[in-house]
Amino acid sequence: MQIIGMMQNKKIIVVCGNIASGKSTVCRRIREKGFVVIDLDEITHQIYEQGTDLYYKLIDEFGKEILDENSDIDRKKLSKLVFNSKTLLKKLEELTHTDIILRVVKRIKKEKSDLIFLEISMYLESKNLVDKYINVDEDWVVVADRDIRIQRIIDRNNFDYDTAVTRINSQLDYEKKISEFDEVIVNNTTESDLILKVDELIDREKL
Repeated sequence: MQIIGMMQNKKIIVVCGNIASGKSTVCRRIREKGFVVIDLDEITHQIYEQGTDLYYKLIDEFGKEILDENSDIDRKKLSKLVFNSKTLLKKLEELTHTDIILRVVKRIKKEKSDLIFLEISMYLESKNLVDKYINVDEDWVVVADRDIRIQRIIDRNNFDYDTAVTRINSQLDYEKKISEFDEVIVNNTTESDLILKVDELIDREKL
């Protein structure tokens, strides 16, 4: 089996982080600097579309209550359902992760750039699967203190405290896993500070 990246002389860098860590801001800045970023959340939207195999598998597994008035999968309804149950969340991951990674592989093959960033929300949870298909050269993690992330979720999503905590508790705590990453970007202050850190990291890496 061909491992994408290494065989095509492409450098692959993963950017990951927990909810409300600032990962999306980091990846937006990387795009602004002219680099290719493949967002796995965007690919997830694609595989949820009506008519896909996954669309019907999700309805079979979780019921028609996850659909909106247009019979599209309502990601908010689905998220609310699975984030309250680790068993259901694991089942959702089993159904989606392989399909997502295979679509990422196709995107990487099509890209002409020899440096590609992958924006992955749940990288550690799917790392074995990612490594099976993609040769990752570096992994960067964005972290922020738990209390700060809780407040960001409350402010951004208009969630109550308990809902914000439930979302955070549904994920591995990447802040406790920083020794497993090549680069750690701490985001406990302002967005401008975070952008400065990204610029400094890109300069230091000579990308």
